[in-house]
Amino acid sequence: MRERVLRWYYAALASVDPERLVYDALPDGGTATVLAIGKAAPAMCRGAARALDAVSGICVTHREAPVPDGFELIIGDHPSMGRRSLEAGHRVFEEASRTKGRCLVLVSGGGSALCEQPLPGIDPDYVSAVNEELVRSGTPIDETNLIRGHLSTLKGGGLGAVLGSDVETLVLADVPGGEPGLVASGPTIPMSHEPDRVIELLTAHGHPVPREVAAALQRRRPDAPTTPVVVVADGMTAAQAMRLAADDDGVDCRVREEWLKGPIAGCLETILSDSSDVVVGAGEPTVAVGGDGRGGRCTHASILAATMLAGTDSVFAALATDGCDGVSGGAGAVVDGSTLTRGGDPASALARFDSATYLEGSGDLVVTGDTGTNVGDLWLVWRPQSR
Repeated sequence: MRERVLRWYYAALASVDPERLVYDALPDGGTATVLAIGKAAPAMCRGAARALDAVSGICVTHREAPVPDGFELIIGDHPSMGRRSLEAGHRVFEEASRTKGRCLVLVSGGGSALCEQPLPGIDPDYVSAVNEELVRSGTPIDETNLIRGHLSTLKGGGLGAVLGSDVETLVLADVPGGEPGLVASGPTIPMSHEPDRVIELLTAHGHPVPREVAAALQRRRPDAPTTPVVVVADGMTAAQAMRLAADDDGVDCRVREEWLKGPIAGCLETILSDSSDVVVGAGEPTVAVGGDGRGGRCTHASILAATMLAGTDSVFAALATDGCDGVSGGAGAVVDGSTLTRGGDPASALARFDSATYLEGSGDLVVTGDTGTNVGDLWLVWRPQSR
């Protein structure tokens, strides 16, 4: 069962190959300057180079990767914004300010940390501290990106305001619902101006709002023009591909229409109560991290699922499509009713948020390396009657 689940997962990854998706989305050729930001940026740039007659630009991502001739590769910091992220933001704005004619903006998950320029008057260290807390606290993505967008000159349409109107944006979405304005905090997509709401959220998360930050938030930035935005794929694309792969294997599989979002415990309760023999869900559940162990959303959810499935023949998988589940060193895990017999009592691992170490010991950790794509997480439950 584990081998088949992993085969379906790899079929899902193939369905959201960024290079192919971008190539397919640009059928008319032509020339363009490309600004690409996110974990899938290198592959998206390669797709653009294949589709267009002449192309050059900047690719901001999290690791060394091949990019086409004419592209400058910039490595930003991830998962927390750092000095390299600020340098990347400066370079992107520099290129945007001198871009003439058609510009193609390629956006994928991870871009919020990788590329940043705070609003004038806001200390970058303040923005970095806020981002770090938002990531660790499991804050809902809509609230997280509302805060990020208001603190940034680049996010929430800030980059689009510099580029003007001859812009196209292609988005590989890693957020529940595939909402393009939430991916990398929407650099070309106008965002509502809600400074009072942002101050309220910052205060609720324990971040005092200095006078200079409040003043910067109140200053309305120019709105980005409304330009074409295409979501080339999201988590549901991958989930449907996983279903088709299971069907090809003779296993009846259903995809949940509801996105996996909100706290992990609630998502687990919902998907484990589903009566289908095999059910797949897509999304990006949240977890408030309270320890310093090695793990991520998927590995944490997998241990919790293993405790709920102990003694049964059922299988549960939680796998990140980018191959990088938090700081686990893996993509996630595939667990079953015998996981606890191999790994022992998971209480300490859960308390210290050290789920990856536990699952490595039980033999359930899945390590894929960087996949080059990113559409959030895939969860699967397989009941014993379907074997």
